[in-house]
Amino acid sequence: MPKITVVITTYNLEKFIAKSLDELFAQTFQDFNILVIDDCSEDSTVDIVREYMAQFSDRIVGIFLEENLGMPGLTRNFALDSGKIDGEFIVFLDGDDSVEPEYLEILYAMVQKPNTDIAVCAYDRVEYKTGDIQCVEMQGFPEVIEKPYESNILAFINTSAWNKIIRTALIEDIRFSKFSVGEEVCFLLRLYAKCSGIRFTNQVLIHYQIHSSSVISNTKLADIHAFAAEFVKLHDETSELRINDTVELAAFLHIGLSMAIRAKDNPDINAGEHASWTRYYFSKNFAMFKKSRLLKFSSLCDRGVRGLAIWACLFLYRIRSFSLFLLLYGLYRKITRKDVKF
Repeated sequence: MPKITVVITTYNLEKFIAKSLDELFAQTFQDFNILVIDDCSEDSTVDIVREYMAQFSDRIVGIFLEENLGMPGLTRNFALDSGKIDGEFIVFLDGDDSVEPEYLEILYAMVQKPNTDIAVCAYDRVEYKTGDIQCVEMQGFPEVIEKPYESNILAFINTSAWNKIIRTALIEDIRFSKFSVGEEVCFLLRLYAKCSGIRFTNQVLIHYQIHSSSVISNTKLADIHAFAAEFVKLHDETSELRINDTVELAAFLHIGLSMAIRAKDNPDINAGEHASWTRYYFSKNFAMFKKSRLLKFSSLCDRGVRGLAIWACLFLYRIRSFSLFLLLYGLYRKITRKDVKF
C-alpha cells in the first residue's frame, strides 16, 4: 500500500497533463500512486493519460467518466467513492498544477510529526502565458496549530485542496459540496474541526496557473445561495466543536466579500439587491453583526491592513452601505486592473 494517493482531476487539459504527470514521476519521494478522474474531456487528455497508464501500469489508475459532472468537487467525490484510494495520505491536484520536485517529500515529512493530520505549503500564482509570478500566498503562518483553535487563523488558510496533504482516514464520509463555487471551503473546515493539528511551511512547493480566459467571473446566484446555505449547515454541525466563530468569519469572507464581488461582476445580478440579501442572511443565521468574537476589531487587527479592510467592510454592512464598498472596489480595479484579496 502506498504512503500517498495523488488524486488528479482533468477536463480538457491536453496542454498541461503530461507536464503534471512528468513532474510527479520526478518527485524525490516516490512512494505514491496516482488516480486520474477525467470528466469527459473532449480533447486528447484521455489519450495522453492512457499513454502514461501503459508506461506506469502499476502506478496510475484512470477513471474516464461517461457523463460530464461539470464540477471539480463532484469529480473529487467520485474519486473518494471509487474504492481506488489506498494511500495512508491523500493529495488532490488539478491536471494543470505544477509542483516542485520536493513537493511530496516535504509535505509527507511534515504530516509525520506528532499531532498532525494535515500539512500545508506556500504557493505562488503564475501567469500561464508569460510565466510572471503574480503573488506568493500562505507564508508567515505558525509552524503548527493544534486544538483548541483560539485565534482566527483557520479562516485565513487558503481554501484550495492542492497545496495540502491530508490523512485519508480523517475524511471518512466528508465530501465536497455540490455546487460550482467554493466547493472546497466547507470540506476543509469540516476536516479542520476533526483533525488534531495542522502544520505549515513557507516553502513554495506548488505553482497555481492563471489563465486569462478565467478572469471574468460568471458566478451564478443559485450557486452563491447554495454556498451560503452550506455555511448555515456547517455552523449547526460544529456548534460543539469550538470552531463556530471560525465558521462565521469564513462565511463573512466568502459570502459577505468574495461572493458579493463576484455578484458585482455578473451583469445578471443586481449587486445592491444582493448586498441587502447578504446582510439579511447574516443577521438571520449568524447574528454576527453584534456578537461574533472573531469579527471584532480587536481580533481582526492582528491581520494588519487586510484585517482592517475586513472590519471596514463589516462596518459598511452594519450601516447598510456595503454598496459603497462595491462602487469603490469597482473604481479601484478599473484603475489598477487588480483584485483585492480578502
